[in-house]
Amino acid sequence: MARPRKDTFDPNDVGIYHCITRCVRQLFLIGPDETTQAENTGRWDFCELRLQQLASLCAIDVLEFSLLSNHIHTLLRNRPDVVSAWSDREVARRWLTLHPSDIAAREDKDHKLSEDDLDHAVADKDLVKKARRELSCLSHFQKSFLEPIAKEFNRRDEKKGHFVAERFRCKRIESDGCLLTCSVYIALNAFRAELCDTVEGHPFSSYSRRERGEADWLAPIFLNERSSAYDQVTQMTEDQEGIERRVAQANEFPSSRCSEKGMTPLRWSDYREITLWTATHIRARNDASTRTRNEVIVPQHIEDLLTGLGIDPKFWLDTIDRYAELFHDFVAMPSQLEAIARRLHQKFVKGIRACRARFVEPNSKSSDLLV
Repeated sequence: MARPRKDTFDPNDVGIYHCITRCVRQLFLIGPDETTQAENTGRWDFCELRLQQLASLCAIDVLEFSLLSNHIHTLLRNRPDVVSAWSDREVARRWLTLHPSDIAAREDKDHKLSEDDLDHAVADKDLVKKARRELSCLSHFQKSFLEPIAKEFNRRDEKKGHFVAERFRCKRIESDGCLLTCSVYIALNAFRAELCDTVEGHPFSSYSRRERGEADWLAPIFLNERSSAYDQVTQMTEDQEGIERRVAQANEFPSSRCSEKGMTPLRWSDYREITLWTATHIRARNDASTRTRNEVIVPQHIEDLLTGLGIDPKFWLDTIDRYAELFHDFVAMPSQLEAIARRLHQKFVKGIRACRARFVEPNSKSSDLLV
C-alpha cells in the first residue's frame, strides 16, 4: 500500500527528495525510436531543457538528475525559506513565466510578459499566495516537468494518452551520508544499465554535466550557504520596507538556479574519486566473467570519507548496487528512522533494517576530513 505523500513531504520544511518517474507500460519512449531503434537524443534534450527552465524559476534546487530510456531520476531540495524571501513581484514574475496562461491578456498567444501584467498579478493577493506556495512544492515541480514532456512527445508521435505510468515515487533523504549514497546511485544509473562505458559517457546526467563544466544550473557539490537574497533577509536589521527593497534588488537579475547552497560536505575531487572507484568495482561485481567472492579493500582515504558521513565502508558497494530494493520511503540514519516511526505512530518504517546495517552515526573526528 502506497504511503500518503504528506507523510514524506512537508511543504514548510526544507527537505531532499529522490524522485523517480517511469514511462507508461515501461516503453522506451525517451530512448530508442520505435521504428529505427536509433537513440532519440532529441527527446533527452527536450527533457533536460525543461528541467533547466524549472531550476531557474522554481524555489527548488536540482541536486542530481539522470535521464534514462524509460525512466527519470531527480534529486530535489525544496526551498520554502528562499521563496519566502522573494518579493511579491518576483514571485509573480516567476509564476507568470512558468504559467503564461495566468496572464490577464492570455487570449493573445503571442503576448509577452509586461510590467502591467506584473502589476495586475501583484494586486491579486490570492494568486501571489498560491504562487509562493506552489513554487517550492515538489508535486507542482513534477507536474510542470512531466506535463509538457507528455504533450510534446504525444504530438511528435501523433498519439494520445498518458506518458508516465503513475504518480512519481518519492523517497525522503535525511542525512549527508544517505544523500551521498543516493547521489552516487543516481550518477551510476546509466553506467550500471550499460548505456555507456564510462560514468561520464551518458551526457544526460548531472555527473556528466559537472565533469564537462556545464552544471551552472545544478546545485554545487560542496555545501555552501543559502541564496544571496535569503542571506540578506536573515542578516538585515533595518525596517520591513528596506528589507523588501533590497530583496527586490537582489532578485532583479535572477540566477540559473534557485540558490548557491551546495549538496554535500565533500569537495568535487573527493566526490569524483568515490564515484569513479565505486563504478569500477560495481562493474566488476556484476561481470559474470570476473565475479569473485574476494572482499574488496576500500582505499583508506575513501574509507575515511565514508565513515565521516556515517556510512559503513564494508557495505558501500552492496548498498549502491541494491539501493532500489533496500530503501523505501525514507533513507536516513537509524535514530532518524526511529523518530520518523514515532511521528507516524508506527512501530517501525520499512527499510529500517537496511539502514541499521549500512549507516552509523558519524563521529566528529571523522567529519573533520570532509572539508
